Amino acid sequence: MIRWLLVLVLTLGSTTFALTYSEALEAVGQRPPVQSARAELVDAQDQLQRVQSDPEAVRLDRLQAQQRVELARAELRLERVRAAAEITRAYTQLLDAEAAYNVALLARDLAERNAKIARLRYAKGGISLQTLRDAELQLDDAKNTVRKSAEGRSLARTQLASLIGVSGRFEHLEPPGEPIVPSLNTIYLSLDEHPDRLRLQHAVELAENALALLDPSYAPRAQIEKAELQLSKARDGLDEVVRGLQLQAKQRWQNTAKMLRARDLARARMNKAKHDYKIAQERYAAGLISEIALLQAKLMREQAILDAQMAEHAYLNAAWDLAIAIAQPLEVNHAP
Repeated sequence: MIRWLLVLVLTLGSTTFALTYSEALEAVGQRPPVQSARAELVDAQDQLQRVQSDPEAVRLDRLQAQQRVELARAELRLERVRAAAEITRAYTQLLDAEAAYNVALLARDLAERNAKIARLRYAKGGISLQTLRDAELQLDDAKNTVRKSAEGRSLARTQLASLIGVSGRFEHLEPPGEPIVPSLNTIYLSLDEHPDRLRLQHAVELAENALALLDPSYAPRAQIEKAELQLSKARDGLDEVVRGLQLQAKQRWQNTAKMLRARDLARARMNKAKHDYKIAQERYAAGLISEIALLQAKLMREQAILDAQMAEHAYLNAAWDLAIAIAQPLEVNHAP
């Protein structure tokens, strides 16, 4: 929180500032859903304290008060995860938008070079009019891409600034880092604390409590059977919810693994593009290729870097989607 307040103070004196992923996540506690969930937890804890200090409170009163605190705590944890995932998505979208804008600028510069060469070659009778027009159309498309990329970057900046509650322009954003994805077995175990499961677990506990309060010495058999039926239904409902949560968690976990494979493939392509550009530089220095060919290799390298970055961010966001499914915070090895 101290670091986050420092960011806010610096923002007041400047319209541009750097922002790390860790600092952005410190704004989680300021999101309205998180604040509402925190207020609910505080109220539930106050109520539990009143019930525990009430000599007239019965076992059911204490049980319900304890359940409310337990559920409120789980809901707060889930809202914090949702807020972190939302901020992460906005943060990575801005990083991608910034990189895409730079690639668009490079592509426009290359298109301008190609159009200039095409005009020169057409004047010398080396190409047809249609070829010249194609080059000029490619330049128009490149300029249009730059404009759209600038708009996308501006929108991404506004969205992130709105989420973390600051105004100004982000001059520099650091890479978010690597998510630590738990095993599927660990994921299944963590579902015990999911709010949806807790609600049904609480219903089972209340049904068990209601049945325990009945005795054949004073309760009619029909009432006892009804309580037993309610307990059976509550247990069936709990089993159904657990199966549903496990299925959703497994699907999100599998999607995260899929995004990881896509990221690794994008990284391999990026490394190849970097190697190809290095070779192109050597060949250009030796006079074996033209400057246009060198710029084309550079553009391919930058596009591959962008693709790898987007794949990495897709993996991170998929991991946060998994965190939402299991209502547990995601651990991320933040970039230094």
